[in-house]
Amino acid sequence: MKIPIEDIKTIPTKVDFVQEVQELNRLLTHAGEAEYHLATPLQGCVTHLRSGEDLLLTGTLHGELMGRCARCLEEYPLPLAREFTMVLTPLRTIGREVELNQEELSASFYSGENIDLSALIQEQVLLALPSQPLCGEECRGLCPQCGANLNLEPCECRPTWKDPSLEIFSRLQLASLRTGK
Repeated sequence: MKIPIEDIKTIPTKVDFVQEVQELNRLLTHAGEAEYHLATPLQGCVTHLRSGEDLLLTGTLHGELMGRCARCLEEYPLPLAREFTMVLTPLRTIGREVELNQEELSASFYSGENIDLSALIQEQVLLALPSQPLCGEECRGLCPQCGANLNLEPCECRPTWKDPSLEIFSRLQLASLRTGK
C-alpha cells in the first residue's frame, strides 16, 4: 500500500487496508521450512499526519497466523494483533561522511513521492512473532525415542539416555552385590 506524501496533511487521516500475504509468507519461510504462515490477508488500519516535515504513522494489524510448534511439530492458530507508531523524517543527503548520533541511528526516513507501507507492515509482523513457536506452554512435545506426540498419547518407551561422563560407573562391579552382603 502506498500513500502519496502530498496527501499527508496536518489533520489525522485514517486509512483501512487489506494486506495480501504472499510476500509475507515468502519472508516467513526459511530454507523451505515455515515456522509460521498467514492463511488469510491481514486487516490493517493506519492513521497518518504531518508535523512539519516529519510524518507520524500509527496503526494496527490484525490477522491469524498458523504456527508449527517447536516441541510437538503440530500446527496451531496464533492470533496476530499489533499496534505500531512510527515517525518518518525526510532523508537528507550529505555530501560528506558524518558520524550519526544515537537519535539519528534509531530514526526512520522517507524519500520520494510516496510512503510504501509494505516494508513497515512486514517489519511489524516479524516483530509480533514469538521467538519460538509453541502451541502452549504445557506442550509435552515428542518422545525422543519413538516420536509419539506426548500431548495425544502416552509413550511406553523407557529412557535410555546415559551420561557419557558416568560411563565408567556402569562397568564397576561391587563386591557386596556379588557376595550378597
